[in-house]
Amino acid sequence: MINVLGTVEFSHDLDMTPVAGGRSRQRSHSYYNAEDVKNYGLQTQTKDPILRPRSRSFYSYETSEDYSDFDAGNFTSSNPSGQKVNSTLQNQASRKERKTKQKKNSPSRELDGSRGSLKSVSMMTISESDNWEICSSSGMKYGQFVDWEKIDPEAAMRYQEILQSGHHQLKSMARKGFWATPHTLRAKAYYHIIHGIHSSAVTPERDVYYELSKRLFGEKKLSSHPVPDYMEAGEIPRYCLNKAGLNSAKKILLSLGNYFPDMNFCPILPALVSLILHFSQDEAECFHSVSRLICFKDPNKRYIDQTFLTYRASCMTFGDLANRCCRGIRKLIASSHQNLFEFYSDWIMWIFAELPFTYAIRVLDVYLLEGYKVLYRVALALLSLYKVSVSSRVADVQDFRTDMIRFVQNVARHCSAETLLEKAFMIPMATRQELNLLFNANRSSLMQKGVSSHQKRQSVDSVDFNNFSSTVVTGTEMRVVWAWIPERFALFSPIKIFSKAEHGGCLASFYSHVEGHEPAVVVVKTTDEEVFGAFISTDLSERHKHDSEELQYFGTGECFVFTLRPSMERYQQAMVNIMTRGASPQQVNGSSCQTTGATLTCPAGTPQNPSYLTIPFTGPAEEILTAKQPKRTKEQRASKFIAGDDRQLLIGGDGGCALCLHEDLEAGYSQQCSTFKNTPLCKGPFKIQAVEVWGIQNSISLSQCLSTQN
Repeated sequence: MINVLGTVEFSHDLDMTPVAGGRSRQRSHSYYNAEDVKNYGLQTQTKDPILRPRSRSFYSYETSEDYSDFDAGNFTSSNPSGQKVNSTLQNQASRKERKTKQKKNSPSRELDGSRGSLKSVSMMTISESDNWEICSSSGMKYGQFVDWEKIDPEAAMRYQEILQSGHHQLKSMARKGFWATPHTLRAKAYYHIIHGIHSSAVTPERDVYYELSKRLFGEKKLSSHPVPDYMEAGEIPRYCLNKAGLNSAKKILLSLGNYFPDMNFCPILPALVSLILHFSQDEAECFHSVSRLICFKDPNKRYIDQTFLTYRASCMTFGDLANRCCRGIRKLIASSHQNLFEFYSDWIMWIFAELPFTYAIRVLDVYLLEGYKVLYRVALALLSLYKVSVSSRVADVQDFRTDMIRFVQNVARHCSAETLLEKAFMIPMATRQELNLLFNANRSSLMQKGVSSHQKRQSVDSVDFNNFSSTVVTGTEMRVVWAWIPERFALFSPIKIFSKAEHGGCLASFYSHVEGHEPAVVVVKTTDEEVFGAFISTDLSERHKHDSEELQYFGTGECFVFTLRPSMERYQQAMVNIMTRGASPQQVNGSSCQTTGATLTCPAGTPQNPSYLTIPFTGPAEEILTAKQPKRTKEQRASKFIAGDDRQLLIGGDGGCALCLHEDLEAGYSQQCSTFKNTPLCKGPFKIQAVEVWGIQNSISLSQCLSTQN
């Protein structure tokens, strides 16, 4: 580069290698320098650093002299005579030999990212102290002197196709990796997608970052800052960033914490900043892009949880989804007496902390277009893969939480990034509206447990089964049942509300004690020592709300039946019916409920006086469906869950009855049933030895919302 004095000066760190025509060009700066090697554990067997390019040089960066001896905007050297250039030219003959040696001794080709390989790239996490040392200079600028469209015209044509595509087309492109390479195409695609995200909240512009940066970091070369409050620890996923990039990530994270003071818990933000920084022209653009995600407020397409309350509600929602997709893993964890809440608390960090870079960036492609729902899908796919892996070695697993993290870090042994996404999008998933309803219900249950949105992290006490007492089930068996019920109910302890031995053997007594409790767990023990039962999601008093003399079914898709002895198994409807229910004629003709939080009066005679909260359901099938609510088949809509009268109680009614209890509670029967896709819960008609019904303290109701609004 020619400075103002007309002298050609280069940093000693630049690699000037001859190219065709005798000219020299600057090599890629997307590499680890000697100091990085020393500090971050990469070993080299050459005395001098060998600088190897990645697939293409997209970055030129600025750093302070603490990180390197040059500034990208003004290359200077202490030796104006150009001795370093001459020295470089004299050593050209030995460079090829050193390159060859470097290739042979390189510990990992994937870490270099050579030839644009999309194979697994390891991700390193940098552990920091309570303070960050920040260099005030900027870093990470790419392609500012090059017209990349002329170098790669195919990428230019693909970008024009991106600009001309609608949202649904972009979703399809993202899933297929349309802009996965080259680097600049993905950068332009991200810019187009993120700036197409519309939010009612005001998003800070680039100038805001410059002002924040000047105020926080000033003109000092180095300054020390505490780790932002919203981070659990001072750890930033490295994701192939060099030291200048890591410094820029810290600056952006500090600026975001300063601009969004109400954001008190957001552990995924460091990973998002690190990833998006790869594809931003500078720090200000990265700050602006991440801010747009933070400001997005559409509840049906969330991007970033910003409080511990919402983060934990998301973890519980994922637990509910996993309850449908990966049933076996919950039973394994519950049987081993390990904490399911703690296991699922890491679910989003599996993606944005533990996944290798090439996997995480492919997830980001789709996440920017589809929001939180994609993260649920990918985490469920990872959990399904883990279930297969752990099933053969479950006896050797001491800690499922740690074992899962180790599995995700090494996921490349099990599938590629593209295969992972394919598996994710094959998983049947609830609608965005249903997911939002479930998220709100989980948040409400956490608030009942005393979790506040104003505190960073709070402990959520789990249910203690050590003092559990029952004549029908053991503590371990009830722990498994509690792992099967929805997460918001599993937060609270079981309470016995009916026992045949204590309250008498008739259905009338059964109803008098169980009505007013929602939900409830019915457990039956036969004279043949078989134990099975049902989870009833809706108050049994609903059976009185129909004028017809015939049995009328009610309930929600959260109902299920199960067996505990001789084997443990749960039977439930498909994922798609996660919170739907059959609509009564009054509900079909009336308008659907659009609000939450309507309080119902507590039914008389309820001994524990639980707090009832209502959550709206998806509209009945007869309603006009929008584009976001695709029409479902008959099997996918709410089915025959619960029915009862003075003579019998029926659980399931499509193609047979999954469980029937007779009037005297002396006998019953179980059949194969399409409602739950279950086999008979016992060998045949059974005689009852004992019946217990367990309610849930401080339960959250999911019924009567539509009818109360009419």
